[in-house]
Amino acid sequence: MICIDHSTQPPFDYKIDPALFDTEAGASAIKGASGAAGEAAIYWLLDKYYLSYYKNGDNNHRRALQYALWELGNDYDGTAESININAGSSRPALENVLLYGGTDQAVFVNAYNTLYDDMKANLPTLRTSYRSNTYTMDLFRNRDPAYQHMVALIERAPPNTVPIAEPTITGTPQVGSTVTGSYSYADNNNDIENPSGTTYQFVTSPNPSISSSSDGTVVASGTTGGASQTPTYTLQPADQDKNVFFCVKPDAQTGATPGLEVCTSALGPVTELPPNVVPTAVPAITGTPQVGSTVTGSYTYADNNSDVENPSGTIYQFVTSANPSISSSSDGTVVASGTTGGAGQTPTYTLQAADLNQYVFFCVKPAAQTGASPGLEVCTSPVGPVTTRVVQQAPTPVPGLGPWALLGLTPLIALLGIRRQRKHIG
Repeated sequence: MICIDHSTQPPFDYKIDPALFDTEAGASAIKGASGAAGEAAIYWLLDKYYLSYYKNGDNNHRRALQYALWELGNDYDGTAESININAGSSRPALENVLLYGGTDQAVFVNAYNTLYDDMKANLPTLRTSYRSNTYTMDLFRNRDPAYQHMVALIERAPPNTVPIAEPTITGTPQVGSTVTGSYSYADNNNDIENPSGTTYQFVTSPNPSISSSSDGTVVASGTTGGASQTPTYTLQPADQDKNVFFCVKPDAQTGATPGLEVCTSALGPVTELPPNVVPTAVPAITGTPQVGSTVTGSYTYADNNSDVENPSGTIYQFVTSANPSISSSSDGTVVASGTTGGAGQTPTYTLQAADLNQYVFFCVKPAAQTGASPGLEVCTSPVGPVTTRVVQQAPTPVPGLGPWALLGLTPLIALLGIRRQRKHIG
């Protein structure tokens, strides 16, 4: 037996019958801050290091293991930060191992540092229900109330124990929403889970905590199919104002089975479903407001209840008006209309001569496939007023002389040239 919880500080000088326990490792916190995490840490440490450090190790390693247990007892609260080689209660570098039966201070300190690094890396993620799968161990109280915990370790395989499940539940506690259950499976004897034997139950209760599914109303149940599966349940109007729990009873293919049913903490209370509202659209119009030009409409679709758009039900209208603003398509003249085909489509309209001096609007009335529908018609701000298209005039061609005209002019040009020459000679 090894004392792991003592209210005094080292050195380990408490004189008692060696048959009761090997030596002391002062601590007092196992029953306090660390709770189940601290006890799981002790099982883990002895399970992993008892053989190499305690049974087969020398006194330097044995004392290092004692110091690690002392660290767990005094300082560990389930977090990595609580194991602190510089601020914790266990400071091997400040101790003289020779006083405790050791022979080499450096070996003692190095051995503890190995334990320290391993504890800091692994203990924060260790499940609190961890138990040794190599040795039979037991934590129990000493007969002296000043000494709270001791551990007895027997070198034989532990008895076969039932599997363990740790369930969780996630989702929005609201009528109509789906909550999801999941769980981890563990077996201290490494017995594999039986997926068709592990059962789950979704349970509702007005109480904020339950011990088992029998404490509430079972609203859904079945076999999980294994720890990788995630059963779901859609919350009903009858679940309003109640808390929801996910309970699992794990089953193993071999060994002791089934395990105990375990339920999650509460999710809730469940609130009522928000009123279903119609979808909304935000339209836009682009293009040049000019006769003969094309304007393009587009829009975004939204629904507070996540109802999907109905592309063949959403309608659009291009509208013209002499007024620079309208409230709906009925305030102007509808010049084009149809179904949009969905928010990704962009209907177009080519401006006509009749649209001259008018403002142009794009109006949309959204529709949903489910829930409240259709939504209200919404119209854009205008483009316009529409102007005429400027027609570019082609340049007027300069008249030219044909080939016969040029042939008739040739003698005349020659005659004028002769006369000019004679005049110059005279």
